[in-house]
Amino acid sequence: MEGYDIRPVEKNKRTFTFLTIFAIWFGAGISIAEFWAGALLTPALSLGMAVLVIIIGHILGNAVMGLIAIEGEETGLPTMVLSRAPLGIKGSILPSLLNYLQLIGWTAIMLIVGANAMNAVSKVLGFESYALWVILLGILVTGWTYIGPKNWEKLEKIAALLLLALSLWLTYVTLKRFPLGELLSKPGTGEIGIMLALDLVIAMPLSWAPLIADYSRFAKGKGSAFWGTYLGYFVSSSLFYFVGALTNMAIGEGGPIKIIAAYGIGIPAMLVIIFSTVTTTFLDVYSAAITYKNISPKADAKKQVLLVGFLGTLLALVFPMEQYESFLLLIGGAFVSLAAIMITDYFLVRKTYTPEELLDENGPFAGYNLKAVAIWAIGFAFYMGLAVEGLFGLHIPILSELGFRLGSSIPTFLLVSTIYYLLERW
Repeated sequence: MEGYDIRPVEKNKRTFTFLTIFAIWFGAGISIAEFWAGALLTPALSLGMAVLVIIIGHILGNAVMGLIAIEGEETGLPTMVLSRAPLGIKGSILPSLLNYLQLIGWTAIMLIVGANAMNAVSKVLGFESYALWVILLGILVTGWTYIGPKNWEKLEKIAALLLLALSLWLTYVTLKRFPLGELLSKPGTGEIGIMLALDLVIAMPLSWAPLIADYSRFAKGKGSAFWGTYLGYFVSSSLFYFVGALTNMAIGEGGPIKIIAAYGIGIPAMLVIIFSTVTTTFLDVYSAAITYKNISPKADAKKQVLLVGFLGTLLALVFPMEQYESFLLLIGGAFVSLAAIMITDYFLVRKTYTPEELLDENGPFAGYNLKAVAIWAIGFAFYMGLAVEGLFGLHIPILSELGFRLGSSIPTFLLVSTIYYLLERW
């Protein structure tokens, strides 16, 4: 089943060019979730500082995305199969299960945000039905995913062009509505530190880390995989973070739904919402299906697409959209450590894997690498210790102060990478 297997994609069947990869990740970054996350940065930070944090956060976070993209291109394997090398084949089941569950959760959250936005716009036009919008978006997302990678190239490029035009329109309307010079001169209120704000930015590209190789394995070359992933997500995600930060600084409204309803009424706003929801959320559904095959290789991935789409839609109908900031940081806690281990293992320790070794359940990667699993757990605990005050208001001496000054993502990544490298080398 082409595109729905965890076996390596053969070189002659890799058709994704730079523009295809760019379009996929450009579409992923144009999301109301990015808008929402950007709004968390202001007015705690000044708008100028928020812009600086957005740029630095994406430079760092997207570098992780790009490196994992190279792993996918060089091996032809999806991300969770690549995690078998450091964790062991059975050891990779734990992050795969966590990734599977979080992707269903992300699917639900994206459908919730998209449906609420559609409802806010359609309400002004005289019609509203949250449940109908959830179901409609759920069907569109599932259908887009089900057609498979072979058919995404043309659709993604068309969608990216439409989203580019619509995003530029949205940015123009925003800048025209709010006095940018005046907003840049307003000081931040200081509720969150700069490094914690940086975490909120880095958490978004890192949340994609377990998915990256699922798509870069179809790339024609290493440059296409790295730069398509890096630049595609950098441009769109940074733009939407900025628009969210700008509007929240201007009118004190952190929820994108009310803002969109206020100045984006009509067909253009609906198109932004529909296309951005589909081009972002289908990645969650497809990667959940591929991730499940790492847990159960004999599973039918296309049936998993239907199941994940159904479960995400069902959750969206009953799941309250709350504590978004905590959700972002929790995801970061789980996958900062995993990304650090995978990148360190591939580029500094082993430097290459053969797909045959990773797929051989009796080969060198069989079973568990308990050392790597333990380091992953230590990294997650360290991350949570640094972030727990921001997440739950619990103060831990030393760790909380360190987290406020340095954030959680960068210290955790460096600690885990260093420990893993030293233990593997020595």
